[in-house]
Amino acid sequence: MPRIDLETLNQCIPISATTSITTCAIIPSQDYTPPQEDGASSPDFVLGSRFRFRNYLTTPISSRESPFPPFSWADSKDVWQSLLKKELIYHRDSRMFEKHPALQARMRATILDWLTEVCEVYRLHRETFYLATDFIDRYLSAQKCIQKDVLQLIGITALFIAAKLEEKYPPKVSEFAFVTDGACTENEILDQELVILKTLNWDLSPVTVSGWLNVYLQIANKDHIPNSEHGFVYPQYSSLVFVQIARLLDLCILDVGSLQFSYSVLAASAICHLASKEIALQVSGFQWIDIVSCVHWMDPFAATVKELGPMVVKFFSNVRSEDSHNIQTHAVDLNLLEKAQSMHVDIHFADRSSPDIRNQSMHVDVHFADRSSPDSKAQVITQLTPPQSDNKNPSNDKQSDSDCS
Repeated sequence: MPRIDLETLNQCIPISATTSITTCAIIPSQDYTPPQEDGASSPDFVLGSRFRFRNYLTTPISSRESPFPPFSWADSKDVWQSLLKKELIYHRDSRMFEKHPALQARMRATILDWLTEVCEVYRLHRETFYLATDFIDRYLSAQKCIQKDVLQLIGITALFIAAKLEEKYPPKVSEFAFVTDGACTENEILDQELVILKTLNWDLSPVTVSGWLNVYLQIANKDHIPNSEHGFVYPQYSSLVFVQIARLLDLCILDVGSLQFSYSVLAASAICHLASKEIALQVSGFQWIDIVSCVHWMDPFAATVKELGPMVVKFFSNVRSEDSHNIQTHAVDLNLLEKAQSMHVDIHFADRSSPDIRNQSMHVDVHFADRSSPDSKAQVITQLTPPQSDNKNPSNDKQSDSDCS
């Protein structure tokens, strides 16, 4: 068998353990073009072809300069570093479904899509939804062999916990049980709450992707903020700009591939797509190499969202107009997710002949196997929606985690 001739290029660049992007790649040598017969398709790797290994420099957390203006009430650099350090504490595993044979990535997307509906019905904030999403992902990352029949219980319990943390007037546990249409009882939610809290070690205050978006937009507008004692504390940016970027993040977060990137990287990449690269780097303290893989991974999601046209701020009764943009709305759905994922697959196959970091790192294992033929349990989850009638008869069927068979 012919030997593949590899050219090793060690550029002696330190690899950071604190970033999510690809830190190395095998790329074709520029001075070598493999022979190709007429009409033959180009393979990914040709026997006898030459490649070289390259490392890439990423920015460690300690080196990300603070974009905050000076504060009178605290050291702005210390505040910035405290935000960055939280991303090291709160761990989400992008390969968590390998520990749950009964679960599929599609099920997670369906639960999150349903939770956005619940949030809009009860006028819950975006931060509440993203806290719940973080709790779900970290819980699944820490556990193993979770069964599909308890996934809805985990989701609604995570939202119950998040609402108690974030909302001024959170819905009662009976209301959370009600929206499950009898699938989860109040006692089950309360029992699952303790299980989740213990699993998360009571670490319940991550800086979510919504939180980072608020920070970045505030920084982008800092030149127009009055130089007062608490001028930077209160949101002073366009709510219309916020909802455009938030809609893109809502779609991205449904895809399990988003777990490969930190929340700060996701928010910066969304700003890069809907504002500009310069603004994204300026407000985040990142270098381009830190977000390039996420920006490319986000390409099909951004293209899908842009086809929808501009989004308007939705106003609600009993919600202050200046707070309306912070209410989580059901602006994207599973159909849009499938469209973006299909586009992602097309890009993947189109770029396979160029194993470069800009192509390699943007592709994440999305687990499409369940899209075309979900099993009966997955179909039940897919049909979950907030009840539109008050004539519901909740059942008391017990659902619990079980070991892998």
